[in-house]
Amino acid sequence: MLLTERLVLLLLDPRHGSVRTQGILTAQTLFAAALLADLTLAGRLQTDGTHWYQDSALPLAHPLLADLQHALGMNALPPQHALRLARRKLPQLRVRLLDGLARRDLLHRVPRIKWLPRAGHRYPLRSQQARDESAADLLRAASASQSPADYALLLLADTAGLLKSLPPAAHGGAYAALGVLDSNADLPPQMRVLALLRRVLLDQ
Repeated sequence: MLLTERLVLLLLDPRHGSVRTQGILTAQTLFAAALLADLTLAGRLQTDGTHWYQDSALPLAHPLLADLQHALGMNALPPQHALRLARRKLPQLRVRLLDGLARRDLLHRVPRIKWLPRAGHRYPLRSQQARDESAADLLRAASASQSPADYALLLLADTAGLLKSLPPAAHGGAYAALGVLDSNADLPPQMRVLALLRRVLLDQ
């Protein structure tokens, strides 16, 4: 499961089937940023310190990541520009992500108005296990961040306003981990990309 999809499950109102971000960013911006994090975790997005670039043109299997690869192209881009491209060239990310989770039976897909399909759909939670696993991943990352995926989940959860829902004991670990990304320490390659992503999101 993509990190972006775990974020959707964490932001989902399980009963009403809608996604609402709790931070200042729109869902489109947040999910575009999350897909950039997924592309990083897949080993495809690199940085020279100021720009991002892809190190391979071979498309990834997940259609959203393949679309993102195509949107970014092979030129080096400032992170702010990469986020704008992802946001603009991958429209309706919220719906595409929800539909994908519904196709895998993790969510229901219910018309908002039965006789008016164009009114859209609600996506009540179907798999409590999937949501619980996502919540457990976030708590584990806050308690003992060890991998780039942990740091990516924390920076996105912070931007989405999810960290305030953690138990008080986990807050210190979460913000200590984010401090690693905020520092000027010599970070591993994927962490350097994530640190730039965090700066871009904080500047939105």
